[in-house]
Amino acid sequence: MKKKLSFIMCLCLLTLSGCSDRVELKDLAIITATAIDRLDDGKTRVSVQIFIPRAIVSGQSGENLSQGATFVREGIGDNLANAVSMLQVNVPRKLFWGQCKIYIFGKKQAKSGIRDAVDYLARHPNPRGNSFLYVSEGEAKQLLTLVPPLERYSGEALRKLTESESGLITTLRDVDMGLMGESESVSMPYIKKLVSKEKARKPHETIPVINGTAIFKKDQMVGTLNLKETRGLLWLKDDVRRSTISIKPKGEDGDITMTPTLGKMKVSPQIKDGRWMLNVSIAIEGDIVQNETHLNLMNVDVMTNITKDFEVAVKERVTQTIEKLQQEYKVDVTNFGRKFHQKYPKEWRKVRSKWDEKFPEVEVKFTVNAQVRRPGYVGPPAALPRDEVKD
Repeated sequence: MKKKLSFIMCLCLLTLSGCSDRVELKDLAIITATAIDRLDDGKTRVSVQIFIPRAIVSGQSGENLSQGATFVREGIGDNLANAVSMLQVNVPRKLFWGQCKIYIFGKKQAKSGIRDAVDYLARHPNPRGNSFLYVSEGEAKQLLTLVPPLERYSGEALRKLTESESGLITTLRDVDMGLMGESESVSMPYIKKLVSKEKARKPHETIPVINGTAIFKKDQMVGTLNLKETRGLLWLKDDVRRSTISIKPKGEDGDITMTPTLGKMKVSPQIKDGRWMLNVSIAIEGDIVQNETHLNLMNVDVMTNITKDFEVAVKERVTQTIEKLQQEYKVDVTNFGRKFHQKYPKEWRKVRSKWDEKFPEVEVKFTVNAQVRRPGYVGPPAALPRDEVKD
């Protein structure tokens, strides 16, 4: 009996996994950010920002910490896979992509196409699906060499800027699904290096900032939206983030500034007599954060007029955005095509292959219902004499 038990235990031991293929942390090159650029000769350059653990352990701080926390290496090849292979030749440790949350495409690479690069990142076992993707105003590599004043390295600064949810967020999974979706188009944050008006003593001591949105038709970048149009795009994606919107009441010199807090969008597609239409209803709430006018916000009639102005401002912004997408870029990054696909599958199959031609013809009608929940101050305008307050 004991021999049988011993034999069974030996068999069980054979099924246990070992650790012969383990890789120690000291043998890894931990990548914090990646830049992908297309060179003039058509080759692909991949640049990575590699973390230096001993820079943190040694207790450095301030400027020395920023400069010593990472270093940049690059590889050049005919495609991204080949470039990564050449990159590994230049790094003595095994490249580890598991901690890389930032992938930046240079503008030239974005215009020539990103499908092959996305395919490589999606197939590779290490890059995460929730990693953030961006497009750089110039070469992407330059953003990896920046020395931010508050964070340890530029990749960390960009990650925290994105996680603050102040603008558009696009992940590797979003791009992969978007390129396979009904519209075959995506949008990404468009970033640039923040340049001071005064000549900086050290030009690299700055941060990357979000400067709008890059618009892709298929897998190629066709243009950008500015920050104001980006806000409209977020609302069209049913995504209300922390921002501000200013209105100028009639007869007043100053503005009233609000912060949208809650929003809900409903899209109703309709096909009638050959006309393709979209009825978009937007319900949005906001708080007043500044009053530069002499208006008393405690007055019901005043608040009614301000609410109407709020609705007009939101409608103008989303209208401006959709008109640019339809008429200038002819691309549906709002994914409205899916709404037609769900409600009219037969009609959709007829136009799917030429949706980029049909989308500009779609009639879009907006209905905005706004509410101002909090005036921000109980009483007349602050620091204003009572006889100057307008009720």
